[in-house]
Amino acid sequence: MYTCIKCGAEVDELYRRYSPSVLKVLKCDKCDSIADKYIEYDPVILLVDLVLLNKSAYRHLLYNSGFKSYWKLIVVLLLGESFRIWSSSATKDSFQLPEVHQADNDVFEREGSFYVILLHTTLSLGAFVCAVIGVTELRWIILGGKPKKYRALDLGRALTVGGCAKLLALLDMVWGHISPHHHYALIHGYTVLCLLTAYSVVCESGRSGSLVGLAGGLFAYGYVASNIVGIHPALINYDNATVVKVLAQ
Repeated sequence: MYTCIKCGAEVDELYRRYSPSVLKVLKCDKCDSIADKYIEYDPVILLVDLVLLNKSAYRHLLYNSGFKSYWKLIVVLLLGESFRIWSSSATKDSFQLPEVHQADNDVFEREGSFYVILLHTTLSLGAFVCAVIGVTELRWIILGGKPKKYRALDLGRALTVGGCAKLLALLDMVWGHISPHHHYALIHGYTVLCLLTAYSVVCESGRSGSLVGLAGGLFAYGYVASNIVGIHPALINYDNATVVKVLAQ
């Protein structure tokens, strides 16, 4: 079964092919609109609509496109976010330990700290996804209204697509933004909007329901990031010998 990108109803087929070069795009029986216009569109147009938070584009990508490489998006998201934290923190001089001397300025000597940050990012984002799915299931158990076509796997994929907006923060490394904190705050806000759009598409919920589901995930993300696997400041600015020494402590 496919999904109408306009109303979200299930449809049996999106088009009929009459010859190798001729096909007819079908309409949805429920809303009488074209079931999926993106079949005939260039992928660049789909990407633009995804950036513009178009729900139709999200429905096409999640249900009708046949895209399966979500694990690649997860890998890119984890590596990109970890590298952003690692590179931005490596330039700071505010973290120092009295018993540890400053190491060589070569950033490639501090790859050990990158793996620690990667583990930190993986656990934090994993907690976010699990919490969103858990809160969503709990809300439906209490209030009801669970969509028939809902799957937890689809919600995980939607959160992955929406979370990729965080990769825009890598542009700050290229542009050398004067106010990186304000720049990242804007990107974080845009990422939340992407997550809300993706969540509402899969769960067929309004703004309030989407905010409730994402609020639990954001709380879990913040809790894990700050309490469960806090990164020792010395791991950011020092070489591998320091990483081993601090971890041993």
